[in-house]
Amino acid sequence: MEMTRALLTGPRSFRIEQHPAPDMGPGEVLIAIHTCGVCPSDVRLYSGTRAGTTYPRTVGHEWVGEVIGVGSDVTRFAVGDRVAAFVQRVCGMCRNCQRGLFNMCLNRLPAIQGGFQTIGVAVPEALELIPDGVPYHSAAFTEPLACCLNGISRTPISLGDTVVIMGVGPIGQMLAQLARLRGARVIAVDLIAERLELARELGASAGLNAADPDLVAQIQSMTGGLGAEAVIVAVGAPAAEKQALDLAAPGGCVNYFAGTYPSTTIGVDPNVIHYKQLWVTGSFHFTPGGFRTALGLIARGEVQVEPLISHRLGLSEIASGFDMVIDQAGMKVIVEMERGA
Repeated sequence: MEMTRALLTGPRSFRIEQHPAPDMGPGEVLIAIHTCGVCPSDVRLYSGTRAGTTYPRTVGHEWVGEVIGVGSDVTRFAVGDRVAAFVQRVCGMCRNCQRGLFNMCLNRLPAIQGGFQTIGVAVPEALELIPDGVPYHSAAFTEPLACCLNGISRTPISLGDTVVIMGVGPIGQMLAQLARLRGARVIAVDLIAERLELARELGASAGLNAADPDLVAQIQSMTGGLGAEAVIVAVGAPAAEKQALDLAAPGGCVNYFAGTYPSTTIGVDPNVIHYKQLWVTGSFHFTPGGFRTALGLIARGEVQVEPLISHRLGLSEIASGFDMVIDQAGMKVIVEMERGA
C-alpha cells in the first residue's frame, strides 16, 4: 500500500511524494488521515528557526482521520471509527507523572507519525473517538485546545475577573473563550485589527491595539485603576512579555503561554513582581485528560473553533499554507488530504 506525503527536505522546502504506507504492528492502528492543522511548532521546523532541526523529516501532529486497519492486539478501535490523535504517550509512573505533570513525562514514548500524509499509524493510547456530529476540521483543533486548557488550569481565574489575552491568533482566541467559560471579562490585545474583531465576535469585551502607547492606561481605566487579575501572553514577543507585568493587577497572575523563538531575555524589575505580589507562571503542552476534555468542549460547542479557520488547503498547497502562518495572513490553516495532492 502506498500513500502520499509532504516530506520536509530543508528550510522552506516540501516535496510531495509517493511513499510506502507505514507498517502496522499488532498493537497499533492504521488511519486514513483526513485533516491536519498547521501548528507554530511545525512552522519553526519549516522556517529553520528551531535549533538542532534535521532534515528530511515528516511534520504535523494536529491530525484526525478514519481507522482503516487494527492490529491483532487492539480491542478498543474498529475499522470505520473516526479518531483524533495526540502526539504523546506518557508512562504514568515517573516522578513528573506522579506529580500530575503528565505533559512533562520523563519517559514519553512515540505515539503517532507526522500528519501531513494520507495514511498514519498510532497506538490506541494516543487516540480518542470523535463524537458523532463533529466534523474533522473541528476535531483537528483538539490538541491545540488541550494545550490551552493546560494554560488556563495554571492561571487563577475567578468569576468577575478581568483577563487580558496578549496575542489573539488561533491559540489566543481559544484561551479567550476558555477564560470566559471561567466567568471572566476578556480584553483582547493584538496588532491585527481583524483578529481583534474576531475576538469581540467570539465574546471578548474589548479589543485593544498592542502598539497603542496608552495600552496600560486604557486597561487601568477599564479596571478601576488596578489592572487585570490575569494576563496570558499568547505571543512570543519580548515586548509583550515585559509589558504583561505592567498590565497585571496587584496579586494578579502573568502566564507566559507562548514560547519565544529565537530564545531571548527580557529586562524585568523584580520590584514590580515583589511589590505587586504577582504570580508569574508558564504552561507547556497538554495532558491526556486535557485532550479528552478539549474534544468534549468542541463537541458541545462550548468553544467555537470553526470561526478560527481561515484557509483549508490540499496537501500540494502545504508550503503556501506554512508561508501564510509565517506572514500572519489569516488565522488557522488546515490541510485536508481529500483535497488532493
